[in-house]
Amino acid sequence: MRRALASLVMASVLWAGPVCAQSAYVAGAIGAEIVRTTTVKSGGSTFDNGSGDALAGAIRIGAFVAPRFGVELEFFRPGKIETDFSSGPVYPVDFVSVSAAGFFAGGIYDPGNPGAPSVLSQKTQVRATTTSALVFARQSLGRRVDLVYLGGIGFSRVVRDVEYGFPQLLSPLSRPIARSYSSRTTQYGVGPVVGVEGRIAMTEHARLVAGVRVHTVGQSLVDGWLVRPSIGLAWMF
Repeated sequence: MRRALASLVMASVLWAGPVCAQSAYVAGAIGAEIVRTTTVKSGGSTFDNGSGDALAGAIRIGAFVAPRFGVELEFFRPGKIETDFSSGPVYPVDFVSVSAAGFFAGGIYDPGNPGAPSVLSQKTQVRATTTSALVFARQSLGRRVDLVYLGGIGFSRVVRDVEYGFPQLLSPLSRPIARSYSSRTTQYGVGPVVGVEGRIAMTEHARLVAGVRVHTVGQSLVDGWLVRPSIGLAWMF
């Protein structure tokens, strides 16, 4: 065990040496979060796992391990994607599907109340923050332009806030019931990341970086694709 640990430490040191010897960079970018997820339609209701768009920001640190290859660490934080559904009849099959999310626990639906309305409001907010470890390969397109291909693993933290309730004007007055019920779920996951970007030299150290990256989170909260176009500046050391 000690020999294996010593070998691992020695390999890490030997690998880190070339990284430190090559040029490094730090970059900041602004971009967009474009989420496309699984959507389920049941009866007259639609249950969405968080599709939508939001502004985002990213911080990246990277280094070359060879003239055309390197590694990068990225922290990406998007804004919240909000979805609001406030109309449509809810059928018995819909109550079964939402009960797993704690719908009945909030006291929203009272089977003993014949005056309970058949119209519900549902509001969701989803934010998928990721930290990605990437490797990249650079292809020169001229003296000032490089095309970069990236791939790696993204570690995600997805926070989903859901609020259910009856529209206020439709709440029965004769027998009060809970008007809203909210819940928050936080889930961690791992998924692949691929991307491509162009790096344009503006000065000896400054680079204009524009590209797109695609994450496949593949979990119950965001079961779909995260498409992230961005543009930013990088500073080469």
